[in-house]
Amino acid sequence: MRSIKKTTPTRKSTKKGFKTKEPYLFKTIDKTEVHILGTAHISKQSVEEVEKMIQSIKPDVICVELCESRMKSVEDPDYLKKLDIFKVFKERKMWLLLSSLILSSFQKKMGNQDIKPGDEMRKAITLGRTLKKPVLAVDREIQTTLKRSWGNVGFFSKMYLFSALLASLLVKEDVSDEKIEEMKSDDILKDLFSQIPKKYESVKNVIIDERDIYLAEKIRQATLDRKVKKVVAVVGAGHLAGIERNIDLQNDLSLLDEVPRRNLWDSFSLILYPVFFAGLIGYTTWSQGGEAGMELFSKLIYIKGGLAALGALIAWAHPISIILAFITAPIGTFVPIFKAGWVSALSESYLRKPLVEDFERIAEDSETFVGFWKNRVLHIFLVFFLPQFGSTIGTFIVAGKGLRNLF
Repeated sequence: MRSIKKTTPTRKSTKKGFKTKEPYLFKTIDKTEVHILGTAHISKQSVEEVEKMIQSIKPDVICVELCESRMKSVEDPDYLKKLDIFKVFKERKMWLLLSSLILSSFQKKMGNQDIKPGDEMRKAITLGRTLKKPVLAVDREIQTTLKRSWGNVGFFSKMYLFSALLASLLVKEDVSDEKIEEMKSDDILKDLFSQIPKKYESVKNVIIDERDIYLAEKIRQATLDRKVKKVVAVVGAGHLAGIERNIDLQNDLSLLDEVPRRNLWDSFSLILYPVFFAGLIGYTTWSQGGEAGMELFSKLIYIKGGLAALGALIAWAHPISIILAFITAPIGTFVPIFKAGWVSALSESYLRKPLVEDFERIAEDSETFVGFWKNRVLHIFLVFFLPQFGSTIGTFIVAGKGLRNLF
């Protein structure tokens, strides 16, 4: 990542501010008061302190640690229910949706009947609307954060991190009030990321450090309007230290909004498999005769296609989705934009559209093995992964058979 250009600090901090039991930061930027409250996203006390702070300070602008798309989902409880799953898979945004669902499900499990994840943000937004004050989403778009995270690690690292996220779906954690209060410590996020291997440091930088800079700059920009005298910002407590380090600096956010471009290896890998298998079949035909070449080509069809179809069958996909998985897998060998998992999931999302209750029960259904087949949202991801996994296994089997025949 290119370095972020910074200027010399021109602001000064002051000890004057709002009295609260929560982690809190007070700054003055020129003549504007900036009150930043650190919260835990499932804390009843955090919700109460947000309300108390806004009513006491009466800010001109309220900032929340949400991006525009997440603010829509917080304001509209039915946001996910209205989501067109077919459109998500058609636009190849399934990885981003899955990551969002995992995060949402994990947070719901940690919540309780009284407090829902993000209630302190919801309270800040509601009060802002009531007071007719601007409410600004100051976090980076979650899709950008996820793309930058995935773009900084290789394929096997992606699988490691993704499996860790997926495993979190299967764990139900009862969180005590004491544990929630611990979440307000500035060091919680640092402790969490200190436990992962050093090679994943780039992911931590994207998810935590870059967003600290982003949040700080967006909050600072909210003070540039001369009519704004008071700003209240509500953020996760783990970001306070990073915001304090960066809020006195000017940062170019366009650098942090860049999405990694496809590198040379990614572009090369798109033609690697078609060239390899075309060459393998061609050389087999030339060296051993047309019958041997046709036999290898037939194995490519029925082994790779068969394993992709088997994956779809295990996922209990619609018969049409199973057939499409079988057809697409061998075609994808020579036309990499066609993926067996993607095509079968696209078919499944069209033929078996998720119901409202499927979205409502994601957290509960993800706790059981059967729930992944029962819940139509989770089921579509099974129909995506299992045929793709089967197709990949088939690729290695056919390649192995072809090479053994030659040597």
